[in-house]
Amino acid sequence: WLESYLQYTEKQESPRKFHFWTGLSLLSAALKRQVWMKRVGYKLYTNTYILIVAESAKQKKSTAIDIGIDLIRAAVPDLYYISGSMTPEGLIKHMNRVKVVSNENHKTIAYDSHVLIHADELAELFGYDRQRASRFTILLTKIYGSQTEHTHTLATEGQLLLRNLYPTLLAATDPRNLKVLPEEAVAGLIGRLIFVTETERRAPIAWGASTDTEVEKAQLALYEDLKYDLNTISQIRGEIVPTQEARDLFENWYIKLSESKVEDPRIDAFQARCHDTALKIAMLLSFAHSNELVLEAADVVRGIEHIEKQIPEFGKVANWAVSSVYAQNRARFIDTLTRQGGVGMRRQMLKILALPLEDIVILETSLEQEQTIKTKMAGKNVVYKLVKEGE
Repeated sequence: WLESYLQYTEKQESPRKFHFWTGLSLLSAALKRQVWMKRVGYKLYTNTYILIVAESAKQKKSTAIDIGIDLIRAAVPDLYYISGSMTPEGLIKHMNRVKVVSNENHKTIAYDSHVLIHADELAELFGYDRQRASRFTILLTKIYGSQTEHTHTLATEGQLLLRNLYPTLLAATDPRNLKVLPEEAVAGLIGRLIFVTETERRAPIAWGASTDTEVEKAQLALYEDLKYDLNTISQIRGEIVPTQEARDLFENWYIKLSESKVEDPRIDAFQARCHDTALKIAMLLSFAHSNELVLEAADVVRGIEHIEKQIPEFGKVANWAVSSVYAQNRARFIDTLTRQGGVGMRRQMLKILALPLEDIVILETSLEQEQTIKTKMAGKNVVYKLVKEGE
């Protein structure tokens, strides 16, 4: 399935790496909370938090994600999905679901809190308010384990009991917007994120659609096959069991990993749980080519390889997530424009951001130079417009 998905997306400029990890995220979301692996004292589920990091408008990260989102929503219509700006409370309410399941002569109550969280820009989730960002960080960290139960306290409605949690996250961000992550994220959430970075995109493609009718038919047929197979994958249920060879291979790697020393606490946060992440990736790779609930050694090898490639990049990405006043103001500026449909005026920013004119001018100048916004004069007013990917 993954090979077919990469074939389906090969005539698009986003890096192959972005499509690969988007494909893995689709598999993760499609499986919901239906398959697991026994670990020491807990069950390991296949949910992932994947964050694509690249400069705006250059690597077309949102385009890569959108292709995948369109596919999974067509293939798995019962998938619960939430996108865009949201609060921690809004996410909790979206996940708080009870449904009645009919089985021949009787009905049962089923609790289901799975969700695919999608954000084209990380700042949409965390915003620029530090308190909200901290609450969101804590929530995503706590529910990552796909617990059977999680009690969450809402300020206005008391406590809500979520059952059968299964959160997946597929998001993108400009490296500079990683700074919206609060300090609380370092030891918790960041250690659970899979960062996907790339600086180069594929060769320019001027025309997306082929004029060859046979090529168009083949592409449409491939899309239908991908959709059908992803729906089939979404119906797999049960415990996946590793072969003895897979168990021995993983055990040897895990022992070596536990003996290695890491000085950087940010990398340590990731390495402390990357053994489980490697198994999650291995399970997803397994279901990409087989419905059998058996984890082969080859998939474990590939899962480990992907994790080992992740570790060297982790320190660099963590450095990008260091907060600064400018970064916070930049995130607030962009978030305000986004909420206004991508347009705004300087006089609005002065009022909403409560910053001196000099700071606003610095922000608009730097954002214009990095091609995040365009500015123009309309009478006596300075007007801003967010630049969309591809413009």
